[in-house]
Amino acid sequence: MLNTARPRMGVFALAFCLGGISSQASVITFTSALPLGNLPQTVAVAGISVSAFEISKTNGMSWTNTGILNNRNEAPTELGLGVCADAHNCPATGNGSINEIDNNGSTFDAIRLDFGSVTLVHSVGLSSLDTGSKDGFAIFGSNTAQPDLSTLIPLAQGTNSSTGSETPAITLNQSLRYLFVVPEYRSTNDTGSDFLLASVDQGAATPEPWSIILVGAGLIAIGIARPAKDKVTPG
Repeated sequence: MLNTARPRMGVFALAFCLGGISSQASVITFTSALPLGNLPQTVAVAGISVSAFEISKTNGMSWTNTGILNNRNEAPTELGLGVCADAHNCPATGNGSINEIDNNGSTFDAIRLDFGSVTLVHSVGLSSLDTGSKDGFAIFGSNTAQPDLSTLIPLAQGTNSSTGSETPAITLNQSLRYLFVVPEYRSTNDTGSDFLLASVDQGAATPEPWSIILVGAGLIAIGIARPAKDKVTPG
C-alpha cells in the first residue's frame, strides 16, 4: 500500500498557509454605500475615511475642514460626493450650483480618501455634471494628510467632456495612503468646475511578510512529506 498520509499533510499545510493570505480587493460605490443627502464633514465607509475640504488658491497649505459632504441624486447619471461649504444652504438633492467639486471664489474643493495605510488603488470613478473644460479634474496621491498640492504631480488629470457621463473610470494603479480629488484648474481666475466623486476601486492588499513565510513553510512541508517514488509501506 502506498503511503499517502504524509503528502496529504503537506497539502493541508500549504492550503492552511494560502488561506492566511486574504484578498482585499473591493469597489466602493459611494452613491449606494452612503445615504443621499447631507452628510458630516467626514464619513467612514468600508474602512475608508472620506473628508471634504476647501483649500486656499493662494496658500496651498490652508485647508478648511468645514466642507459638508453631500451625496446628491440630481439625475440618474449625476451621482456621487461633492462639497457643500454652507451647512444651512446645502440641499439634500438636486442643486448643481452648490454641491459639487468646484473651484469658485478664493478656494477650491477637495475630497480626500484616507485608506488608513498604504493601499493599491486601481481606479476612481467620476460623474460629470456638465460639459466643457470647466469640468476638468485632477487626482493627487500622497502619504501626507494635508500636503501643498501645488508641489505634487497629479496622478491623473483631464476633462469630463461628456455631459452626464456616468462614472468614467480614471485608471491610477498607485499605492498610497491618501487620495485627493480636486478641480484641474485651481488658480484665482478659475471658476465653475462641476463633477462628483462616484467610486473607488481598491486593489488586493500586498501579502504581509509573515504570509509569504507561511507559504514557504508549507512548500517545505510538502517537500519533506513527499515519499520516494513508488515507495511501499510494508504490511
